[in-house]
Amino acid sequence: MRQATLSGIAATLLTGCSTGLAPPEPLPPPPSESARLPAPRPEGPQAFFPEFPERLLFAVAAAWAGPGQQIVRPDDASLRCESLPPVDAAAALILRYDGTVDDLPRLVTAVSSAPEGGGHLVRTDTYIRVPKRTGGVEVIRLGDAELDRAIRSVLVRAGGRPL
Repeated sequence: MRQATLSGIAATLLTGCSTGLAPPEPLPPPPSESARLPAPRPEGPQAFFPEFPERLLFAVAAAWAGPGQQIVRPDDASLRCESLPPVDAAAALILRYDGTVDDLPRLVTAVSSAPEGGGHLVRTDTYIRVPKRTGGVEVIRLGDAELDRAIRSVLVRAGGRPL
């Protein structure tokens, strides 16, 4: 994927705004990720919080309050912020990954917390989810050092200690 496009998608995921991006040029997806939503990347930004990170989860959810954006709460300790990409980017993703127009691709930022060591370990992940026409889901990871630095900064401002 071109670095400028990846940076644009990364900025979108971080700010919760999904307009004005150039169409992505996705890399071939990892074969094992096609049938399920991913577990957080082990190398993704993480932070330790002495208490349950309620303030962080609230702030992340509040940032995704615009049109075409949705908060998914699988449980009390995690959330996914999902945004629709621009139309041209969605079309490129649908064509590249045999997607469907009945369930559009989403830009996803996932945040999860789990009790650990007298506090809570928060893990984050960023990816593009493309529902496939034939069933299943294609996941395109957005590993990007600049995005990871920005997410770590958010975790620190919310009271976490980066790991």
